[in-house]
Amino acid sequence: MKTDIFNFNRLGLLFKRLFAERSRYELILWITMIIVFMFLRNNLVGMTMAILISGVVYASNFYKDIHSQGNGAAYFMIPASQLEKTIMGVIMTSFYYFAGILIAYIIGNLLGTFLNNLLAGINILPGFFPFHHSSLQWQFFTGNSADQLVNITVNGESKFSNNLYNNHILNTFNVFLIGQSIYMLGSIYFKRNHFLATFLAVFVTLLLLSFLLVMELKLFWDTTSFQYRDVMSETGRYILKSLYWLLPPFFWVVSYFRLTEKQI
Repeated sequence: MKTDIFNFNRLGLLFKRLFAERSRYELILWITMIIVFMFLRNNLVGMTMAILISGVVYASNFYKDIHSQGNGAAYFMIPASQLEKTIMGVIMTSFYYFAGILIAYIIGNLLGTFLNNLLAGINILPGFFPFHHSSLQWQFFTGNSADQLVNITVNGESKFSNNLYNNHILNTFNVFLIGQSIYMLGSIYFKRNHFLATFLAVFVTLLLLSFLLVMELKLFWDTTSFQYRDVMSETGRYILKSLYWLLPPFFWVVSYFRLTEKQI
């Protein structure tokens, strides 16, 4: 029987079924991430890497059941359209996971700071495990204000530009979405070893892009004085930056067609 391509009620039932099946996995996952953030609460680089790496691992395994004969047949027999299944994957691997990781960071940071100060007050075995009182800090939300500006020489003049730590959450979320969309596609495309196979595909692609970047640097950089030739207009920079936000929707669309192809 032919069904509508999208229905909110069906989508809600799809989420309900998913959480019913993955409740134990999700519980273990978030408890683990809380423990990780208890130790990384003031390490901005460590927290960012933990978010990005754990996220792509989560995304790379999201559709793994469709590749097994029994689970795959059961999955495609679910009375929901491929658009609804793709939307569910996008929400779960990208927006749900990022919101969950922020909550895990908040809880882990609170618990980690509390336990650290508790152990510092008790002062158990100070010679072996020294604990020092520390104030509650929110490094992931505030970034590193001391490094917000970097000096770039443009045509012999010094200019300042924002680096990664300026608006850290937004930049992290952008990179996060790109990684999640790529590895979600890898979860659908590759039959086994989803994470490693996707990683290899991304590595080869980045290798080719790096070669193109080197060729571009020869055009836009003065290799004798290592000064940037400011030839790209502000409009060009804006378009280039916008492309980073357009990459995730592109991979989501490709994932939809790939998932539809798998069912056929």
